[in-house]
Amino acid sequence: MKLLLVLAASLAVAAAGTVDPALSLAIQQGSTEAILALPAIVDQVQSNPSLLSLSGDAKVSALVASLQGLTSAAQAPYVQVASSLGLETQTYWGSNIIHVKGLTSQTLASLAATPGDFTLRKEVTVRMTPSVIVESKNISQAAQWGVEKIRAPEAWARTQGEGIVVCIIDTGVNLGHVALADAYGGAWSDPYYNTAGPTDQQGHGSHCTGTILGRANGVGVAPAAQWVACRGLNHQGSGTEANLINCAQWVLTANPRPNIVSNSWGGGGNDPWYNQVVSAWRTADIIPVFAIGNSGSSCRSVISPGDQPNLISVGATTDTDAMATFSSRGPNAAGALKPEVSAPGNNIVSCGTGANNYVTMSGTSMATPHTAGAIALLMSANPSFGYDEILDALSTSAAHPTVSSADRNCGLPGPGDFPNQAFGHGRIDIAAALGL
Repeated sequence: MKLLLVLAASLAVAAAGTVDPALSLAIQQGSTEAILALPAIVDQVQSNPSLLSLSGDAKVSALVASLQGLTSAAQAPYVQVASSLGLETQTYWGSNIIHVKGLTSQTLASLAATPGDFTLRKEVTVRMTPSVIVESKNISQAAQWGVEKIRAPEAWARTQGEGIVVCIIDTGVNLGHVALADAYGGAWSDPYYNTAGPTDQQGHGSHCTGTILGRANGVGVAPAAQWVACRGLNHQGSGTEANLINCAQWVLTANPRPNIVSNSWGGGGNDPWYNQVVSAWRTADIIPVFAIGNSGSSCRSVISPGDQPNLISVGATTDTDAMATFSSRGPNAAGALKPEVSAPGNNIVSCGTGANNYVTMSGTSMATPHTAGAIALLMSANPSFGYDEILDALSTSAAHPTVSSADRNCGLPGPGDFPNQAFGHGRIDIAAALGL
């Protein structure tokens, strides 16, 4: 309560709101929904000395309680106005936003006239990022090529990811798959369809989960880790801001709480809409991993949220250690290095939607779970490692394949070919990161 009062007293008093022109046009054309975005609160929460003095479960509980209390207080006047206008609202505490439904041009104008510092805008939508899906046969082997390429089997004598929980925010997970069933950690959320337990009609989330920790046919990087999941993308592979924020909040309260969150989705560029929840994850010592996108080989083609700071974004490589042509290149809009690292993402075999079937997919969606699995191995072997230590270990140990002239032209932050805006610091090598 003391932490809440201190932070509430420090929140700035607001002046006036704005309406994004794109929203005004959408409402005129028949849309009825909007996001009312208020100033971020998480930065003030995470820098508060009372929170910094805590650790573990106590820290996360205080973080969640502070975010819930402060966002509730900040949002209350707008919820009241919206209600008086006959509008439906859903509030979120992970990011300081309100999802408003039932709008017309008239009620939008009335809501926008409310005193305060806020923005009314369209809701962000994103998509999963695979490029090819092919049924695979005769795939039985000790380790699939991507798992072998990052030298995960060499790390397994030391650790297979024991004690680490990875959350997959995606289309769901196929709980009935032989490679996934025994690795389920018992926590699941579904803001789209409210299913009681994990399912995955689309298959993208199951494929990603299999690469992280699948326990059959050599598909998984960290086969002793456990998974939990939130369905952040629907059966068609698209996701809404509201549901993805819902998933991000759930990550902070899930039991077991994950160590890592793997996110193989995104859309648009230079958009900070997910930054508040990523900051909350970081404060809770949860490692965020994001795909950098499949927008091709042009410079500055990276997508959000992967192009944002404060997270590990991943590009995709081939079995010959070349950059995949589809993998987005940096830098981001601020000129910063993107991606941070790269990993196998072309023709990756992993779990399908049946009980024991496997499919091949390509995309930075497939590179991301290789990296999440590698981080699970790192965290299992080094329980004291936080985000900085993990990124440093992956970066300093990464392989340095040949860089093309075109990728050099996207910018070299240092005197040599690495880091660069295609591979990042390089293609990950988990055995080297563990000092093996």
